[in-house]
Amino acid sequence: MARAKSYHKEDLRRDLLKAGREFVSRNGHLSLSLRSLAQQVGVTTAAPYHHFSDRRALLLALAMEGFEDLIGRAQAIDAKALSPLDQLIMMGHSFLDFADEQPRMLELMYESELTIPTLDPALLEYQQRGYQALLGAITKAMPDAPFDDRSMRVMGFWSTIYGLALLRNKQLIQPYEPESRESADIDRTVVARSARAALGE
Repeated sequence: MARAKSYHKEDLRRDLLKAGREFVSRNGHLSLSLRSLAQQVGVTTAAPYHHFSDRRALLLALAMEGFEDLIGRAQAIDAKALSPLDQLIMMGHSFLDFADEQPRMLELMYESELTIPTLDPALLEYQQRGYQALLGAITKAMPDAPFDDRSMRVMGFWSTIYGLALLRNKQLIQPYEPESRESADIDRTVVARSARAALGE
């Protein structure tokens, strides 16, 4: 029988999260377990519990890493000297790219036991950061607009981008796409129109 690997504390946590991301990418989050990750990493089945109290704690840590990636992309765009319109458009495409690259991670982040029936407070903080990034772009364009109006514009834009991402990932939009246009071109048009609408252009 192979001997379980010996790990320093932080090394094991890092490797468990890496293995967890790979598992979610291949299989989704529903069948992920601490036991299966322990076997994959090569440690005893009890070892992961030194870092994660249960399966939900592991899923939460994975989702938080996903949000760090997503928010990091938004922050990189925010740091550029862009017009509000270009900033919104780039943020919209950034989210669509993330959804296309990591569809199963997106599901864990937005449609899992971490969000249904109630949203985990840790994830709420990340969602608020994403909201603030979009609000910042709209506020830059219309600083004197009432907060309620700016917030509603964020909601409209976000609803369009998130809805488009879900429709793409679930392959529910394909039957309605014009045959004469590529999916990428349709995405560009939808994002640009939604951004202009959010800014009142």
